[in-house]
Amino acid sequence: MDSIRVCIVEDDDCDARLLREALDRFTAEQGTAFDIAVFHDGADIVERYPADTDIVFLDIEMGGLDGLSTARTIRAHDGDVLIFFVTNMIQFALEGYTVNASAYIVKPLRYPLFRTHMQRAIQTLEQRRERFVTLRSGREHVFVNSNKIMYVETSQKRSLVHTDTNSIFCNEALQAIEKKLDPAQFFRVHASFLVNLAYVDTVMPKDVVVRGTAIPISKHRKHFFMKVLADYKGRFL
Repeated sequence: MDSIRVCIVEDDDCDARLLREALDRFTAEQGTAFDIAVFHDGADIVERYPADTDIVFLDIEMGGLDGLSTARTIRAHDGDVLIFFVTNMIQFALEGYTVNASAYIVKPLRYPLFRTHMQRAIQTLEQRRERFVTLRSGREHVFVNSNKIMYVETSQKRSLVHTDTNSIFCNEALQAIEKKLDPAQFFRVHASFLVNLAYVDTVMPKDVVVRGTAIPISKHRKHFFMKVLADYKGRFL
C-alpha cells in the first residue's frame, strides 16, 4: 500500500525519538513506508492537522493541551484516523473508548507489543482501501467500492445492493455478485442475503443487525457465521 501518514504528538523528545526508531524498525522488518510528522503539543496538531492522516500516536500527559482533549478535537472532524495513546497513565484507559482509541501503548515502549499493534493497524488500513467491483444495472455498468457495500439481497429475481449511501438494483444473481466480493469480508447468512462483516452491529437469535437493519440468518449457517465473524472482528481489535 502507499506510504502511511503518521503523526507523533509527544512533548518528550526522548519518547518521540523512541517512537520514530520503532517505526523505522518496523519499516526495516515489514517494508511498510511511513510519512512521519512530529508535534510537541496537542494544540499544535489541532491547529495544523495534516490531511489524510492515517495514525496518530498521542501522549496523554502534556504541558499544553492534554492527549484526551486533543483526541476529542481530532475525532470531531476525523472519524477514521487510528489513535494510539502512548502513556504511563493507564488509569485513563476507559476514557480512551470515548474517542474510539485503537489501543494504549504503555511507556516504556516495548517493541514486540508495538509491532503487534502496528500489524493490526496496517490490516485495518488495508481493509479500508477502495476495492471496486463492476455491477450491471439495467444497460449500465456501475463501479462500486466493495468496502461501502453493507449487504446484498435478492429482490424480484434481481439483486439489490445496499451501500452506506444508496441502494442499487442489479441485473445479476446474488451468487454472481458474491463471486466478485472478498470471501473474507462477505458472508452468505441466508439464501437471499449476503452481508459485509464490517457493518455487522449485533447478532440476535434469528437475525443479524447490519447498521440498524435486521437481516434473517439461517439456523444452519449461524454457527459457522459466528466463528467467521469472531475471526474477522478479532483482526482489528
